[in-house]
Amino acid sequence: MTLKAGIIGCGEIAKSHAAGYQANNIKIIAVTDINPEAAKAMAAEFGAEIFASAKALIESGKVDMVSICTPPVAHEQDAVCALANGVHVLLEKPQAHNVESAARIKDAATKSQAVLMLAYRHRFLPAIVKIKSYIDEGRLGKLVFIHNIFCGYAFNMKDKWFSKRSIAGGGTMLDTSSHSVDLFRYLAGEIVEQHAVMGLHLEGTDVEDVSIITVKSLSGTLGSLSASWVAADGMAYIDVCGEDGRISYDYCTNELQYKPREGNWKKIEVLQSRGFAEQIGSFITSISLHIQAAITADDGLRAMEVICSNYKV
Repeated sequence: MTLKAGIIGCGEIAKSHAAGYQANNIKIIAVTDINPEAAKAMAAEFGAEIFASAKALIESGKVDMVSICTPPVAHEQDAVCALANGVHVLLEKPQAHNVESAARIKDAATKSQAVLMLAYRHRFLPAIVKIKSYIDEGRLGKLVFIHNIFCGYAFNMKDKWFSKRSIAGGGTMLDTSSHSVDLFRYLAGEIVEQHAVMGLHLEGTDVEDVSIITVKSLSGTLGSLSASWVAADGMAYIDVCGEDGRISYDYCTNELQYKPREGNWKKIEVLQSRGFAEQIGSFITSISLHIQAAITADDGLRAMEVICSNYKV
């Protein structure tokens, strides 16, 4: 079966989804965006048909799968529509702009025969795959700490939808640390305790632009998950330390290193990737084999619950 894809929301992240589909030999035949110029540009690049709305694209019967790359406030409407029409969904994170909306998406996914997969692409990075294998093989022993940070200076963030609570649902925690929470759950297991501190530096916004979430897993692993849009220097790394070893990955340099408790640091060669092609490859496999996605709506909802519990009502 030759699968055909559509893209809902033609912003920057959609370009990476499109490249991932191309890498997997999936043709993008339909696009839509509330910004006509963005839709025209993507349509011209991929030879796709432009639809006036997500609903029109989904109900056209022309696509088997869609990437939903819209702001979080629009996720529920488009995802539920696609699932109700049997169209498979790759949904950008976070799952929604609040927990209630994320729960309704989960319910729709449970009732649908279509696959819904959350776009937590970091799970598919070669370095993260290697870290997971070292944990599963027992090379680190019982996990003690996971430290993860994604930060840098995001220009003009106060003028973008990311910094508008009514659209995004939150700031750095919900946008950036959504990946971190999912990574922690993937590597260390379910989160049973969470706390957060956050700050606001940008004027004219109503969401946090710096945050640190501390978490604890069911097995006792502790995590520190940091994010910022206003840090002068970019940092992106994950450091996992167990009783018997430690493994650390620097996203900026693509350096993965491992150190046993009694031994020296050893560099591990890994391919550099942003994970989009691998993520879409997994999505396609789930569709083709009629199996559950690697990252489900349950995962997306749980990340929302962990993060949003730290926001003041």
